[in-house]
Amino acid sequence: MEIRLLQRSEIEKAKWNGCVHYAPNSLIYAYTWYLDNICDHWMGLVEGDYESVFPLVWNNKLLGIKRLYQPYLCQQLGLFTVNNLSEERINAFISAIPEEFKFIDINLNDSNTIKDLPGFTITEKPNYTLPLHWGYDKISAAYSNNLKRNLKKAEKYGFFGTSSIKPEDFVELVKNYQKEKGNIFQPQLYHSAHRIIYNCLHRGQGFLMGVQNEKQELCAAIFWMTNGARFINLMNFTTQEGRDNGAMHTLIDMFIRSNAGKPMFIDFEGSSIESIARFYQSFGAENLPYYNIRQNRLPWWLKWKK
Repeated sequence: MEIRLLQRSEIEKAKWNGCVHYAPNSLIYAYTWYLDNICDHWMGLVEGDYESVFPLVWNNKLLGIKRLYQPYLCQQLGLFTVNNLSEERINAFISAIPEEFKFIDINLNDSNTIKDLPGFTITEKPNYTLPLHWGYDKISAAYSNNLKRNLKKAEKYGFFGTSSIKPEDFVELVKNYQKEKGNIFQPQLYHSAHRIIYNCLHRGQGFLMGVQNEKQELCAAIFWMTNGARFINLMNFTTQEGRDNGAMHTLIDMFIRSNAGKPMFIDFEGSSIESIARFYQSFGAENLPYYNIRQNRLPWWLKWKK
């Protein structure tokens, strides 16, 4: 198969996005507009006339040495193709990654199944998903007892659903929530979040929803992205009041009620953190893993840094 390396300036946007759109394993993260908004540099491997594409997100912040990395707000990339998504094709694309990248640490998408990759460390990562096609009664019957108790608590507390949320306010509340948890991210992350949210809203591929208290204060909110059959939980936050009274439990339950019966599924975007995984599992979500591949070909005097 013919695999070419194209710089961002050489990529034909319509053809690249067409491949991502029609690929059975399509993911919103791989569209050109999405990649343009989450990183400074990316290029792509392309098969034939854009029958297969494989984004390569890179920087040279390690003493000028180029590396491939997984950017924030982009859980999975890897190979997207309208051809047969075989392990042979996946391996061929990974083998085509230029040798100029001395350090590789990237996530393939959950359809890129690989068993063996000489020279790489492969790590399975969890991602919890929940099918919605069964209908609400069948889905809610699988809720954990703890979730049912929290939903009753939230009902007594009296949360109200809302979609009147400004993206700027949402991102600022997410930022404050992460600070409370001790997670301090670079401002660039939140600038990217603004751009992604506005792009998704403009394209009809995302929406904000939340719950508020009787004072009309937001206690929990989620930004959902839509792509193909997925509703992706890109970002969310819960206030202390919300955590004490089951706000996120009732918010996700409201979302399930509104979308049950559709040929869609929820992609919770994680998590390897046990408490978060347990929360998603309480809704009946099951693990749909994806794979991280890692290779360190840095000079010996730099390897210790990675």
